Amino acid sequence: MLELLLAAVVTCLGSLALGQGVLAICGARQWSWLAAPIGLAALILLAVPAIHVPGRAATVAAVTAVLIVAGLVLWIRSSAQRPPLADLLAGLPVALLVFVPFAASGRVGTLGMSFDNDMGEHLLLAEAYRSSAVAAVSPLLPSYPLGPHALAGALSEGLDIRIDLVFAGISAATPVLLAWTALTCTAGVRWLGRVLVSTLVGIPFLVAAYYGEGAFKEPMEALFVLATALMLAGRQPQQLRWRRWVPLAVVMAGAVSVYSVQGLAWPAVFVGVWLVARALGAAWRAGAGIAWRELGTEFVPGALALGVMVVLLVPQIPRIHKFVAQGASDAIATTNLGNLVGPLPVWEAFGVWNNPDFRLPASPAFTAGMWTAFVLALVIVGGLVLMRSGRWMLVMAAGASIAVWAYAAHTQSPYVAAKALVVLSPLLMLLAALGLVDRSLLRSSWWRLLAPVLALALVARVVDSSWEALRYSKVAPTQHLLELRSLRPLLGVEPTLYMGDDDFIPWELAGAKVTAAYYAGTPQVPLRPQKAFVYGEPLDFDSVTAATLNEFRWVITTRDAAGSQPPAQMRLVRSTPSYELWRRIAEIPEREILNEGPNPAAVLDCGGAEGRAILRRGGVAAVRSPLREIAVPLLPAGASAIVNLPLTPGTWDLETPYTSPLPIEVSAPGLHATLPGNLERPGPRWPIGQIAVSHSGSVAVRFQVVKYWLTPTSDVASLGSLIATQVGTERVVPIHAACGRLVDWYRSA
Repeated sequence: MLELLLAAVVTCLGSLALGQGVLAICGARQWSWLAAPIGLAALILLAVPAIHVPGRAATVAAVTAVLIVAGLVLWIRSSAQRPPLADLLAGLPVALLVFVPFAASGRVGTLGMSFDNDMGEHLLLAEAYRSSAVAAVSPLLPSYPLGPHALAGALSEGLDIRIDLVFAGISAATPVLLAWTALTCTAGVRWLGRVLVSTLVGIPFLVAAYYGEGAFKEPMEALFVLATALMLAGRQPQQLRWRRWVPLAVVMAGAVSVYSVQGLAWPAVFVGVWLVARALGAAWRAGAGIAWRELGTEFVPGALALGVMVVLLVPQIPRIHKFVAQGASDAIATTNLGNLVGPLPVWEAFGVWNNPDFRLPASPAFTAGMWTAFVLALVIVGGLVLMRSGRWMLVMAAGASIAVWAYAAHTQSPYVAAKALVVLSPLLMLLAALGLVDRSLLRSSWWRLLAPVLALALVARVVDSSWEALRYSKVAPTQHLLELRSLRPLLGVEPTLYMGDDDFIPWELAGAKVTAAYYAGTPQVPLRPQKAFVYGEPLDFDSVTAATLNEFRWVITTRDAAGSQPPAQMRLVRSTPSYELWRRIAEIPEREILNEGPNPAAVLDCGGAEGRAILRRGGVAAVRSPLREIAVPLLPAGASAIVNLPLTPGTWDLETPYTSPLPIEVSAPGLHATLPGNLERPGPRWPIGQIAVSHSGSVAVRFQVVKYWLTPTSDVASLGSLIATQVGTERVVPIHAACGRLVDWYRSA
């Protein structure tokens, strides 16, 4: 937890220090909470050139550290440039909420595993940004925006923290920066009112849900979009004069670094709305000539800002060009749902959804509808208050964001349109919150009495919705990651076959030439038809032919006692609690298998046509004793179950093909083990331990799922079954002696 916390604190502190430094260079003489988004954009832009400079991420980390220290010196020398402590504390509720997923799961790690496994590719990209050795094996994507990945690589190198913890720390920092940015609108508002505004804007339901599934780009884009709206609304420090749009250029360059040119959709629309509204307002007041003259005063500052943005994006121009050139060829198909089950309704952007899974409908729908109507009314009130006082830009920005979503919903896939709702949500929350704390409304005695009640109801409902979404979030266990990383130094750059289905394996073994037998829903090597592999079933040595094995120097398998035995030419080099690393020491001759399906062996029927043909060819067969298997029920968090497994005397390996967001304690006579949480794809059989049985009978095995204070009841362990394999029972016999027995493999004479 300390490493993740350090990454989050450095991201927050660095953003505030660098952002205020940019504002000070532009002429600001007092603190502005716009420093938060400006600084995050600056951190990203500083990290992007890492692949073009000697020392890569280490050099960028050193330069960034010097600039952050310079920003801190500015705070020390000028109290006016320093963030107020009370306002810093106003972001505390959001800072506490972002750690809910880790408290609920009892660990720190990658957010969203099993819910959205895209993070596996993002972690590999960040690792490649940090290391040229990794990039040589896993090249960086030529057109994809890599700003957050560059920042993660630089922080990982500078802080010497594992990249997944850094990415989680950056993701956790983003809602806090969003909360602080909202304080730009709270001048003159009492402290509790500032807490209300920052909490509602920082982590509304969709921001919480996307953060919890490991989607870091959408909250970042929401931060930059909110900052753009606030700058155009005149919330910048007043002393910037002709440099007034340079901070906006930094923010827009940050948006491009996160979202490529699509990140400019919202800022471009906002700027267009702002220019048209200013021109129409000036023309209404004083005529068309005055309108043109007023817009003309923005020409030099605008041109300067445009030039600054282009300069900041120079390292990314080839990447941006390729993104634009590829255009429709790389576009997400309009039928693509991603990990959704259907289009998201716009009502989720109002922050009060009563289903922790944002992909699913509200339940009960009537309750959600009433709360949404309540928030909608507050948004309208807030919008009217702002319009009446001449602060129209925030209202226009919210309306323009709704228009962007509507366009995306009409022309893009539901998966893309849903992202626009995440960007929209903080703007809607800001309007609702400002309507409750605005001083012009609070002059009315009846509103002064009603507003606190409405505010309490709003913040309680929004926080409750986000709280449930955050508790529902999944955090990747790290046990398997650490075991695989311990094997990585042995692999070098020799071809390695991972006999499993793990979306994170390219990153877990980053820098190795690893091929997963099954990856992203598709076999990556030819699989034997006799195994009839189906998703969710285990893979073992007999899943592939000898010709395939001979293409690899290394093979990594799970410690699967029930699986097929390795060929004699595979030597076990190292074991971990969950894995075995095998080195091929000679050419492997082909061996044949029966139609096993998902099983490690099948009975040789010598009376059938196939069996008689096998007997005529002669040869040898590896026979084994039958497995003992018994079903284990689904177990919610905190639940337990006892299963009775009939066994004969001998030593038995116990294992289970389980998946679970929580650890599972297993006990049996002479055995006590804890299975770590496992959110990988189902199928592999994972070891529990060995037991010695002295006489025939049933052996009671108890399973207990761990439960933490914040663990939701929706967390369920799926063990499937308990499998027992007797140790030392497989042996090679003449083929005629294998009739009627379980055959692992056979080789004809």
